[in-house]
Amino acid sequence: MPQRILRRSILTTVLFLLTTAGTSSRAFAQCPPAACSGTHAFIDFESLTPGTTVEGLGAVHPDLRIASVAWPFGPSCTVGSAAAIEEGVATPFAAYGTAGAFPNGCLDGIRGFGDTQGCVLDYDYTFAPGVTVSCFSIRMLDYGDLFPFGGTTHTVTLTGYDASSSQVSQDVLTMLGPVNLVSGDACTAQASDPGNHLFTVSGAGIVRVTLRFDAFPDPNVGYDDISFCEESRVTPTERRAWGELKVRYR
Repeated sequence: MPQRILRRSILTTVLFLLTTAGTSSRAFAQCPPAACSGTHAFIDFESLTPGTTVEGLGAVHPDLRIASVAWPFGPSCTVGSAAAIEEGVATPFAAYGTAGAFPNGCLDGIRGFGDTQGCVLDYDYTFAPGVTVSCFSIRMLDYGDLFPFGGTTHTVTLTGYDASSSQVSQDVLTMLGPVNLVSGDACTAQASDPGNHLFTVSGAGIVRVTLRFDAFPDPNVGYDDISFCEESRVTPTERRAWGELKVRYR
């Protein structure tokens, strides 16, 4: 290889590593190498224009399907309405407001996704046919600074299931007592606080992950930073006629 081309190739590789290093570290902080037995995926939503749907297979990643589910305890947003949001932008909606009524504040980057304020949606995360994952993680923002449905215990649960619908792993956030305007606000919460909480489930053969709210949630939240590790994928096998096989054998 000519020296000039070699130098250009090295420079390109270095620039790529520099620009992706931050993303890689964020991704592996959610699904660490020990929990990843295959291909790693990380979705930060930065490429999505506000208002773009995030639901359906391939909307945010070729192998991931996001589907909103009606919340069974009270007023639910329109199923299928989850969309990309942007920090400081109230169009198409502000999924939540931080201190000073700043819409969609303090996402990890400037974009994520959510649903409209005042109602609640549960979520299912499934994968392309033949794909299983060994780890799945998602960040929830601004939970805990508003509890309009009352209650003294507030629980959000992420659960991973295998193909037989058996539970593989579960991560539960429980917040006790009244609202907390510090730990519940996306802009003042510390890492692992309810207002900036990372859920992670891991284990072999996960095909479905559910996010469920109890009867007394904060309805105004946003989401960011989905990470998962593809454990396996079915390789399509092309069927051959017996006559063709005999010809090939000869």
